[in-house]
Amino acid sequence: MLCGALSLAVFVSFYLLPESVLLPAAAACALLAVLALCLPRGRGRTRAHLALLGAAIGLFAFFVQEHFFAAPSDALAGEKRVISARVADFPDIYDTGEYLTVRVTDPELPDVKCRIASYDTDNFSALTPGDELTIPVKLLPARERNGQSVDTYAAQGIFLRATATGAPEVTGRWRFSFLYAPKALCRAVGGICKSVFPPDVQPFLTALLTGDKTDLYDDGAHYYALADAGLAHVVAVSGMHIAFLMGFLFLLTGRRPWAVAVSLPVLMLFAAMTGFTPSVTRAAVMQLFLLSAPLFGRESDGATSLLTALSLLLLLNPSACASVSLQLSFSSAAGIWLLSGRMYRALCRKIDGTRMAQNRHVRRLLLFAAGSVSSSVGAMALSAPLTAVHFGSVSVVSPVSNILCLWIVSAVYIGGYILVALGALLPGAAVPAAGVLAWSVRYIYAVSGFLSRLPCANVYVRNPLFFGWLVLVYAIFFAVWLRSRKTGRFRALAPVGLSLALLFAAAGITRLGWSDSLRLTALDVGQGECIVLTSGGHAAVVDCGGSWVTHDAGKSAVQFLGGECRKSVDALILTHLHADHANGAAQLLQRVRVGTLYLPRETEGSSLLAEILTAAERQGTRVEYVTEELTLPLGTAEICVWPPLLPESDGANENGLIIEAAQSDFEAFILGDAPSKAEKALAASAPMPDAEVLFVAHHGSNTSTCRELLEAITPETAIISVGYNTYGHPTQKVLDRLAKYNITVLRTDTDGEITIAAGEG
Repeated sequence: MLCGALSLAVFVSFYLLPESVLLPAAAACALLAVLALCLPRGRGRTRAHLALLGAAIGLFAFFVQEHFFAAPSDALAGEKRVISARVADFPDIYDTGEYLTVRVTDPELPDVKCRIASYDTDNFSALTPGDELTIPVKLLPARERNGQSVDTYAAQGIFLRATATGAPEVTGRWRFSFLYAPKALCRAVGGICKSVFPPDVQPFLTALLTGDKTDLYDDGAHYYALADAGLAHVVAVSGMHIAFLMGFLFLLTGRRPWAVAVSLPVLMLFAAMTGFTPSVTRAAVMQLFLLSAPLFGRESDGATSLLTALSLLLLLNPSACASVSLQLSFSSAAGIWLLSGRMYRALCRKIDGTRMAQNRHVRRLLLFAAGSVSSSVGAMALSAPLTAVHFGSVSVVSPVSNILCLWIVSAVYIGGYILVALGALLPGAAVPAAGVLAWSVRYIYAVSGFLSRLPCANVYVRNPLFFGWLVLVYAIFFAVWLRSRKTGRFRALAPVGLSLALLFAAAGITRLGWSDSLRLTALDVGQGECIVLTSGGHAAVVDCGGSWVTHDAGKSAVQFLGGECRKSVDALILTHLHADHANGAAQLLQRVRVGTLYLPRETEGSSLLAEILTAAERQGTRVEYVTEELTLPLGTAEICVWPPLLPESDGANENGLIIEAAQSDFEAFILGDAPSKAEKALAASAPMPDAEVLFVAHHGSNTSTCRELLEAITPETAIISVGYNTYGHPTQKVLDRLAKYNITVLRTDTDGEITIAAGEG
């Protein structure tokens, strides 16, 4: 009761209460807790006292964090100073910059974690956890980025961000640096994985063994297949991995009394290696309760251990309640505790009542399947709504993928650690064995790839029909559960069948709603551009890029297409290869079948271009460089793609493609970041048709949207794809020019997603 009330108070404080009421509310709850002791003795008095005391502690803990750490950190935003800090983790090195997490030790600043970005190479690469340093920085708020509120950093206990304005100077080594040894061990395990395992499976095994998914994210095709098949949780180090580890230890020790003494240090070392993430800490605390309960002659209580773990995490960092991994981990564990045991026992009774159960080996196989189904369904029951909220989709095939893969994941996990240990001692002997283990990972890849491509494998809740379906599924199962309380039997076959029938009906209705009219949708991707064109069963995407921090253009495009039950697009056309127009293209290529990728004439290579071309090659997408005018059919519409209209130059904007989409007497122009001189060349190249829609070039920059173009195509509506930026887009000069020609202006930063259909321009 105490832990539950404490946790609830923290969540309420974070999402609902202003800081000004936290301390008075905590004091009121503490006073009521004292007054509750005056009530007549009984369980009600104890529960009331504990609940009010827990609420008081939770409210006060959040007040302390806000008043003494978060608010003072926010007040430092914009300051430039030299700070003293201690390196808290190994740096993250990317093509675009380096990032370092430090603990601020400067006495003039709050004692908080800070995430420092450096865009100069090799500033952080030699630093290790425990190094003490001074570094000149510009301080930034951690709870705001790109003009929007973000909880990601605060959920990790990071309340300051900074940009390095110079190189760090190492001043010493923390005397307790040995506490960072688990992080060094985790890094060493990752290094051995890279040297021992084949390149195609190394990212999976590194993520599985250490929780570091950096390489797996780079291997997007496999990662997104795992996610869409409902298997991403196997590489998100959590309670499942601790269960594998403890199971293996007990197998070795035979559950002897001294096994606890061996298991606890291993458990704590593993949790420290993975950074005490919420999911691992939750599982470690629950496992600690399970191991220690017999020592005190008590039985482990799932609810008590779950709420205790949650309250401990929230006391250490109340803002951790915003962590997606924490929410999913605890909701999954709660679902397993509430439902999985009952479901497994019911399935076991059914299995034992069949003739097949008479065969010992068949019975074991059926019981394993029952365990996988019950644990998967239990975990999904409470986590699916959160998954829908945070990720916009729910994997329907997750129970099937878990049945097919969980049995081998446990073997890969234990086998992986054995091979890492062998690789540290005898690398030559580990490599051949790792080659054998690799086939197990390839099996997981094959299963996830197949299931992720099935119709309705993922339900995208941006579609109101799919959202309604998800709500209806819960209502159906709740009604069946209420009935089972009277009859004593829960019959799952009928609600499962009805749910699947309704799902395919929703998908069918969605597909029937496809219109032959040309529809153009500007997705809200922040400061970037992504436009989806559809006509009947055909679709094309023009550009796919946006603001990484607050918007993910690839994810937005996949969700839009998935919400319309579209598994493929005819073409992906990139006007040019700037990040705000193309940084989501690789993800789109990896998750949706793309017929042809159209690019402007070859320019100097870049890491972004290499990533896109690699994704296209892996997915079998044809790549075509546009060097002459093309006309592409799109259902009953057509797309005209103009090659760069200016003499070849070094500028990507000048070398960009220009697109015209047309159907009957409807015309729309998409200009990418074309400058005014390219627009003038377009206007002068041939008589231009009157356009209903103009997608304004370069997000409304002064360098585009010239008078000559507006007079040549006389658009009725102008759409500006724009988000938070420091460039002043769209500029007032461009807005005034559009107003002068009586053009209706729509903007994604104020209007959100914008859809216009032929005939509605």
